[in-house]
Amino acid sequence: MRLLLLLSVFFCGFANAQWEVGQTDWLLIDESRDDREIPCSVWYPAVTSGLEVEPEMGAFPSFVMAHGFLMSSMDYTGLAETLVSAGYVFVSLATEEGFVTSHGDYGLDLAFVANRTAEGEVPGLLSESMNGRVAIGGHSMGGGASWLAAAQNPAIDAVLAMAPAETNVSAIAAGENITVPVLVLSGSADAVTPPSTQHEPIFNAAVNSPCRAFVSIAEGGHCGFADPGTLCDFGELGFSGLSNSEQLELTLAVAVPWLGYFVRDQPGGLDEMDAAVASSSMLSLDLSCALGIATQKFPSWQIYPNPAQGDGWIQNQSQGVLTFRAFNSLGQQVISNVNVYPGGEIRARFSSGLYIVEACDENGNEQRQKWFVD
Repeated sequence: MRLLLLLSVFFCGFANAQWEVGQTDWLLIDESRDDREIPCSVWYPAVTSGLEVEPEMGAFPSFVMAHGFLMSSMDYTGLAETLVSAGYVFVSLATEEGFVTSHGDYGLDLAFVANRTAEGEVPGLLSESMNGRVAIGGHSMGGGASWLAAAQNPAIDAVLAMAPAETNVSAIAAGENITVPVLVLSGSADAVTPPSTQHEPIFNAAVNSPCRAFVSIAEGGHCGFADPGTLCDFGELGFSGLSNSEQLELTLAVAVPWLGYFVRDQPGGLDEMDAAVASSSMLSLDLSCALGIATQKFPSWQIYPNPAQGDGWIQNQSQGVLTFRAFNSLGQQVISNVNVYPGGEIRARFSSGLYIVEACDENGNEQRQKWFVD
């Protein structure tokens, strides 16, 4: 009965999703780090399933994934294919796959790929297929690396860490620099990265995140976020908790609505996550969000069109005065403290690129949105 109830909640969110799954590979070059090569495995919504097939029309948000220790970019096909079915491009890093790893480089890789994905500067088939909205995440070592990456302040909307491990450079120490929403998923029976010494301290370190969620999966293990039969399973021999399929089902039941809220601006996302937790005795949730963030993400102003082609407008839909600023991708201010009264709007003309628009109300509350200009 538990699984049946959970499935009814989980698949409700996919009622309109009919995406086939395409797969391709990227090789990105970080010129700022001596032309460091960053290969990636990529899954995407496609006209038909297969390798290098035609992508679906339209632009999609992205999820950029960092694998665990001694694992590979191809060890998360279950997670990848389900997120593609929900309308995401899934990008999985293929760096740091050996015995000797650099956690610091791994975090920088993740931040670099997130920025390139947000800007649409990617090779091959998908250069027109991404809308600039990006979440990052990872499993185990990759979960810790996602904290390191988020602390670099890339152009991301949210972070999702599964069984995150402390890293060297320290993910815990980096946590205070994270200023985007974070979700940690933790198996209660994880003996590889125990929740009390790994997941919880990493979660608690993100003190400046505007919305933090910690989901504990009863009887969940360390490797259940990945495909069955990977090298991860050898480190968890004798584990008798949830199967990979059961743990992945529970993971997606909360992760998909969480991402929907923060990456797709779906106002009911957090309520759907609450419903998934309430429907299952296997899930518990610790959620702490800034006042008002759980009601609607951007309730009082909008940017349109987004993406824009040259001209666009920022409109104040609130009942009070809002003050707007905007920054380009280099951090340069292109709109400076413009007050807009209720119902008013700003007309702006920007060159092509990614911009961050900030709105501040009369009580000092701030909100941000990305604005993409073709």
